[in-house]
Amino acid sequence: MDGNTKKYRRVYDTKEITYLYCELSFYNKLFDEADWEAKISLKAFSLNETGRRELCSIDRKVEITSDQNIVIIREGWGNKEEGTFWLRGDYEWEAYIEDEFVGVKSFYVENGGMVDQNLNPYFEVDIVRLYEGPNEGIIPEQRKSYIEFDANECRFIWVEFNIINKQALPWYCELFFNFYNDAGQLKGNTSELKYINPEDSFITFTTGWGADSKGTWYHDKYTLEVIFMDQLIAVIPFEVKDDFVEGIPLVDLNFNNIPLPMSIQEEKGPSLEELMKSLHEMIGLSGIKSKITDYTSYLKFLQLRKDQGFEENQKISLHSVFLGNPGTGKTTIAKLLGQIYFKLGLLSKGKVTEAGRAELCGKYIGQTAPQTKEVIEKARGGVLFIDEAYSLVREGDTGQDFGREVIEVLLKEMSDGPGDLAIIVAGYPKEMNHFLASNPGLKSRFNLLFEFPDYLPQELIQIAELAAEKRYVKFAEDSKKFLSEKLTEAYRNRSKAFGNARMVTGLVEEAKMNMGLRVMKSQNPETLTAEQLQTIELEDVKQLFKNSSLVSPDIPVDELLLQEALSELNKLSGLEEVKNDLLEMVKLVRFYIETGRDVLNKFSLHTVFTGNPGTGKTSVARIISKIYKALGILERGHLVETDRQGLVAGYIGQTAIKTMEQIEKAHGGVLFIDEAYALSEGGNSDFGKEAIETLLKQMEDKRGQFIVVVAGYVDNMRVFMEANPGLKSRFDKVLEFNDYEPSELFSIALNMLAEENLTPDEEASLRLKEYLNSIFLKRDKFFGNARSVRKVIKEAIRNQHLRMASLSGEERTTEVLQMLTIEDVKSFIPETYQPAGRIGFRLGS
Repeated sequence: MDGNTKKYRRVYDTKEITYLYCELSFYNKLFDEADWEAKISLKAFSLNETGRRELCSIDRKVEITSDQNIVIIREGWGNKEEGTFWLRGDYEWEAYIEDEFVGVKSFYVENGGMVDQNLNPYFEVDIVRLYEGPNEGIIPEQRKSYIEFDANECRFIWVEFNIINKQALPWYCELFFNFYNDAGQLKGNTSELKYINPEDSFITFTTGWGADSKGTWYHDKYTLEVIFMDQLIAVIPFEVKDDFVEGIPLVDLNFNNIPLPMSIQEEKGPSLEELMKSLHEMIGLSGIKSKITDYTSYLKFLQLRKDQGFEENQKISLHSVFLGNPGTGKTTIAKLLGQIYFKLGLLSKGKVTEAGRAELCGKYIGQTAPQTKEVIEKARGGVLFIDEAYSLVREGDTGQDFGREVIEVLLKEMSDGPGDLAIIVAGYPKEMNHFLASNPGLKSRFNLLFEFPDYLPQELIQIAELAAEKRYVKFAEDSKKFLSEKLTEAYRNRSKAFGNARMVTGLVEEAKMNMGLRVMKSQNPETLTAEQLQTIELEDVKQLFKNSSLVSPDIPVDELLLQEALSELNKLSGLEEVKNDLLEMVKLVRFYIETGRDVLNKFSLHTVFTGNPGTGKTSVARIISKIYKALGILERGHLVETDRQGLVAGYIGQTAIKTMEQIEKAHGGVLFIDEAYALSEGGNSDFGKEAIETLLKQMEDKRGQFIVVVAGYVDNMRVFMEANPGLKSRFDKVLEFNDYEPSELFSIALNMLAEENLTPDEEASLRLKEYLNSIFLKRDKFFGNARSVRKVIKEAIRNQHLRMASLSGEERTTEVLQMLTIEDVKSFIPETYQPAGRIGFRLGS
């Protein structure tokens, strides 16, 4: 890597280099198991005919945590002055982990001169050909040069890139080949490295992208960009259509040309009048249509003034905000606006480049700004459409998130960039308002605001008819009426996730499929008329809305597993009320199963656990999951433990996704949410509210497919259950985990000692009872119960081991080794319990 930017290369020019970085990445074999520390060594060597010389050795002690799946180490060496440290020659970076060699990478520094878009002292580009072939390529004699390719027959698209050498010394040439579609999205990339001798005057590079199976290249316009020394040196356009067209492609070698004025640009595509006609033919969106029409007229007015010699003090701003739910036409309108601005001469190309957080934000410090600028340059001349732009703003953002850096780059571009660009940000209304409020400069830069309302029921049925027409099918009158009723119902019950046109298009596609299945099940389908083969009947539409009834798996009761689970439950100290409730539930479930009744609809198995820490809530949750598995209610019976951190995301709009991931993990088992009250403590604007809403909906939609147990302090959980009206209706079972009594605490202590094969003598037992009684009397609502006992027993065991270590081998008899004495617990001094004093005055007699 050159400098501190992640552009992986193997060949550099000495005049461009300050620091060269080496990156080592490896899989953590202890992922999700344990934290560990590693010694990482990176060494750089210069190579010559007699051997090699070590230039640097960088050693690092790296703390690797269990949540790191891939570990990335990056270090560099050099000098801040270009050309002073890295001189012409061959080099290697070597990597070591714990002094064991793990890898080597060669790289090369040349001294042929700086390369830029005006000058390339290394070579000249000669003829370039594009041809089709398999993965292994084809010999030159069999290559046919194309400018258009057949989408159905094309496998790999190969490039034969010929250059003329201009260097008098041998050197390494590394070229990067990037294939882009018409939207500017990267389809594939390759790199080629060659050693070139001075006598090699004519050099050919061949590389390609695709697959051996035909049909992987879609109908579109493409460009192949060739990069050398981090500079774009050639752009080769080509198209994939319905047939092969032979020819030599035109190669663009000049990238500094200023786009021609609109008046002399080649006229292509629909006219402005045709674009406006297309806009007004769209279903719904009356407010959007009116606003675009008015703004277009205003832009024409400004152009008229300019033609008459008037000067405008302010630049025309094309940057816009689109507010609306999914499927409301935001992307379609963005593409239409790009073409309108192009026809008005405000943009040189008018195409739309779509990007999101993933395309704009880098993974490492220093990577985001260059990455965002690169996307902006790709979109230059057209529209940069950033959907779900609110994801660039993180909840409680302190300014350290990469999304904020993206916003700063966008603001700078909109303020003093070269122009020829319209930036459109889009997303849900509430989240986008939060996005605009996150930086004072955003509202002033986006002076156009378009609100996309949800489509009305009558508009949705129009969209359905249009989608059917495009698929050469139509609705029968009764099927259309039924669909209209269902779309009206969906509109009335809609949430912000309502799919609008996207949902309707999906329904039409599925209805057509249902029609096809019905037709093929009929007798002699080949005798049906054209009318019958294109009409969607009522039964085809009704099939769309059939609720797939949940069928419980017919799994017999696993008596051995049930007895094992109940035995574990009975072994738990205390918790008598909890045990009785669970045993009653087991009896009722068994009764319903034996009598063939629907268990899932008779019981709400979602449960609330209330109690202080250490009262056995997690242990009981594990046992419950095992009981439900044994009874055949749950397929897998596993327990997924999580909390607020596991459900709530740091970015707007991402919490529902993160919550769904946990629910998917718990499918067929129990989702245990500890300290669930934390989801409701942030108020209505907190993302925890979104997690609760997602959870409630899935508990209803996936009834019986998983069970939710929420747990926490008594008072906090009472407030949590009041946070959303749906919580009480979903969780109708509450198990209270009371604090353990002193005798139960002592019983837990004995069990913990027994696990270590230890038994307290009479004096030690008495001291433990007294101490546990004293901490019980002093307890508050944060009392740790079994956790407090574990802490005590852990220290007692340590004391016993230290005492054993001081004895000779002869003194360590089996009885002595297994006995806990007063010496081991004497540090636990019971404190006298004193009730809080009264507040007030005592009147004398």
